[in-house]
Amino acid sequence: MLIFNQSGEEIMKRKNIIILLLACLAGGIFSPGCKKSFLEKPKGGAVTVDTIFHTKNQAQYAVAQMYMLCIRGYFPETYDGCRPEAITDQLYIIHPAYDWASNTIGTGTYITGNMSANNTCDYGFGADNGPGFGWHYKGIRQANLVLKNINMVTDADNAWKQDVKGQALFCRAMQHYELFRYYGGVPIVNKPLDGTGKISVPRSSVQSVVDSVVKWCDLAATLLPATRPSADYGRITRLAALALKSRILLYAASPLYNTPANLKSEVAGARYGDGRDTVLAYPTYDPERWNKAAKAAKDVIDAAGASGASLYNTGKTVTTGETYATIADYESVWNVFANQELILVNTSNQVPSGNAWGDGSAWGQYLSSKLRLAQWGVKNNVPIEFMQQYEKRDGTKWTLPASGSDLPTDIKALDLDPRFYQTIAYDGMYYSAQRGILAYYKRGDYATDGNLASSDAGVDGYAMETYKFVARIDNMSDNHFAWPVFRLAEFYLNYAEAMNEYAGPSGQATEYLNLIRKRAGMPEKHPGDATAFRDAVQNERTIEFAYEGHRYNDLNRWLKAKSVLNGTLHGIVTTARNVGGTLKRTWATTAFVTRSFPARYYYVPFPNDEVSKRYLGNDKGWDGQNPGW
Repeated sequence: MLIFNQSGEEIMKRKNIIILLLACLAGGIFSPGCKKSFLEKPKGGAVTVDTIFHTKNQAQYAVAQMYMLCIRGYFPETYDGCRPEAITDQLYIIHPAYDWASNTIGTGTYITGNMSANNTCDYGFGADNGPGFGWHYKGIRQANLVLKNINMVTDADNAWKQDVKGQALFCRAMQHYELFRYYGGVPIVNKPLDGTGKISVPRSSVQSVVDSVVKWCDLAATLLPATRPSADYGRITRLAALALKSRILLYAASPLYNTPANLKSEVAGARYGDGRDTVLAYPTYDPERWNKAAKAAKDVIDAAGASGASLYNTGKTVTTGETYATIADYESVWNVFANQELILVNTSNQVPSGNAWGDGSAWGQYLSSKLRLAQWGVKNNVPIEFMQQYEKRDGTKWTLPASGSDLPTDIKALDLDPRFYQTIAYDGMYYSAQRGILAYYKRGDYATDGNLASSDAGVDGYAMETYKFVARIDNMSDNHFAWPVFRLAEFYLNYAEAMNEYAGPSGQATEYLNLIRKRAGMPEKHPGDATAFRDAVQNERTIEFAYEGHRYNDLNRWLKAKSVLNGTLHGIVTTARNVGGTLKRTWATTAFVTRSFPARYYYVPFPNDEVSKRYLGNDKGWDGQNPGW
């Protein structure tokens, strides 16, 4: 796999994976087509399945639509999108002033315990385009259409057709996995439904969904190439299929679905208490599921070399500047386009059409941070509770005091994990030549507030926000980001977590944990028992994958969301003081928001419209809705 910095060749690679068609808009989940579908009749002639899949060039449009619907990753491509961490402890979007800016996941109602069946955290294509649930099935339908019809292409050889089938199998598996992580057991759809008859695809058990995804991944891996030319960067490979298999098996082995006896009380409010629970979890705990997860993760690690994948590790642990040559390896992972650690990405450009709301520019410029433009923007505030998850550089834990005399001095003196300084911006930090030293402070005894001090809710002085996936290097260019779906570090930690749960902190489990820590510039850990190792690897995942879309599912599958997300999150407020002619940023902690996480949140509710159709449940009066909703 080649590594490219921002260049003409990089831009050309983006163009090869450009999304060719718009998302389907409103319509039934199992309808025969979507409005704006590639099967819609245009002016001048009829377009049918036969014509779309007649030539390779035409079929590419259907494949592009499949990618757009199925390979989304982290990137919010809507005018009301936000980071998925907004519903976790990693992020606070000011409530209620900026609830509108996170409508795709319903942050305002979610964090206050008021999520409803028609306003959930399932990521769709914007609040105006209906619940996210239906969009998963639009992607599944598109993948099934490709699978069913790709053999009709007359000018493509069999190798190309088999490759496309592998991509479609992966896409179908990916969207079933996405449904699983929100809802548990869901209807399994392995063919394009024509919408002409009564829907009769009920929810399947967790075991059936997991087994189906694993089967499709295994088959896809036999059809997909290990590597692709740089012009095809962003297309699915064999390693991506193995990666999805690893992730779903890790989730399936985790306590939410594979619940040990000592944790059953944690999910008491999220179970039916009868035979219907098979759509929520396995009937009994089985440690062998951890063994399967460990083997699947090791398969990814072992296959990485043949795919040109490896950890991004040049030995540089500390960022010293704002160029490609001066940023640390960890920061490089999301700044160096097409680097060797990325297994699969969404290649969407953060500013795809310049400056239009409703595409990536809304998120990239206005919703990802306030500091991006240093004008109007939505602050992506970092709670202290998450800040304290970062260890000190020597590997020790710490607690932030209630106040201090100068925030930048105090944060530097903490000497935290280098990943903190490569992820979190704070008042008084030098950011870039364009932004200089960041000013989040309230005016205090200065004439004006800092230019980052206020929001639509007024002056707040909130002093920390994340800058991951926010332009900083290369003259604050937005063009070099790619949105990770899978990167290799995940599977090092998948393997470490699963091996510990199955056999305790073995040598290899510890080895792969410490390979990630060493890359970051942190000292090794050698936990002496499974409990201590569990704490270590869970914290390592929390830090390594901060703001990459993992936290929601990690808290849920570990059954920790109820304890972590019930209570008050806090932040830091800075105030400017003139001390002997020098600006000092005095600071104090403040309450952000009091959050609520009812036990029923462990499974997202199905939209009322789908429940009312009575296909999710059974013929004994059960409508299929998740417990508590």
